[in-house]
Amino acid sequence: MTTMNPQNPGTLGQRMRYVRLDKGWTQEQLAARASTNQAVIQKIENGKSLRPRKINEIAAVLGVNPAWLMFGEEAESSLPDAAKSLAEAWNKLPEPHKSRIQREILNLVA
Repeated sequence: MTTMNPQNPGTLGQRMRYVRLDKGWTQEQLAARASTNQAVIQKIENGKSLRPRKINEIAAVLGVNPAWLMFGEEAESSLPDAAKSLAEAWNKLPEPHKSRIQREILNLVA
C-alpha cells in the first residue's frame, strides 16, 4: 500500500495512482474497468490531462467520490445537522411556501 498525507492529498494524478495502487491494479486494469485505455490513465497520472472526460467512470470504478478525485475534497456537506434537517424539510414544501419563507429568511438576515 502506498502512503498519502490526508491533509495534503496532492494532485488528481497522485490521488488516482494512490487508489489504483492501493487496489493492486495496473493502469491497464483500471482502464479496462473504466471503459477507457491505458494511455488515458497514464496521462491523468502524469498530470497531462487535468479535466478528463471519464472522471466519473474512473471514480466509480475506484470507489471514490469524483470531487475528491478531481479536487482532493469530499463532497460531504459541512452543514450542521439542524441545517441538513431544514434542507430536507425545505425539499418537501410546495412552491408557494418556499418563496414566502425564502423572502422572510432573507429579510431577517439583511
